[in-house]
Amino acid sequence: MSLRRIIVALGLLLAACTPATPPTSEAAFKRWLAASSDRAPAFARFEAMLRDEGVEGVVPNRELWLTDRLAPECVVEPFVMPPEEQWPNILPALRFIRDHVKPAIGEVTVASGYRDPEFNECVGGAPRSAHRGFHALDLLPVNRAVSRERLIEVLCPIHAREGRAKHIGMGIYRARRFHIDGLRYRGWGEDYHAATFPCVRQ
Repeated sequence: MSLRRIIVALGLLLAACTPATPPTSEAAFKRWLAASSDRAPAFARFEAMLRDEGVEGVVPNRELWLTDRLAPECVVEPFVMPPEEQWPNILPALRFIRDHVKPAIGEVTVASGYRDPEFNECVGGAPRSAHRGFHALDLLPVNRAVSRERLIEVLCPIHAREGRAKHIGMGIYRARRFHIDGLRYRGWGEDYHAATFPCVRQ
């Protein structure tokens, strides 16, 4: 066996034996920040905005720049920096999550935030998706005991009572994934259409 093949084989063996860092972990995020000199200063400004607006830590701040992994073939990098002029757009959704969603179902984790045009097209998102303007978050309850049925039971009355005044859009998808945006009041179900919005059957 050639020396090159031995080195490659040893590298593969080491990779197989070394625990992988989850691509969305804090360590992975720090590596992503360090890969470009503009990222860490930008994220510091982003966190300062969240702190000034009282929504820092509603979800882990790094998750707000997470790339949706629903379609891994579309993922170029694990995180994405939204355009700075769009950063304030996420504030209404975060306030609604802070004030209404988390008190009802507990901690949530982000599955999707900002989508650039190329990524949005790749995943089959709507051309005018609220994710493109950084208005929206797709979320999952951290507590695995919170089922889709529980989401419907708890979030539908909240959305009906509070959503219109706060211009909140809400979608409840398959399994336990749901969507909150601060663009406008509306709702939809697992096929992304208003006709399947489970709250209309409440």
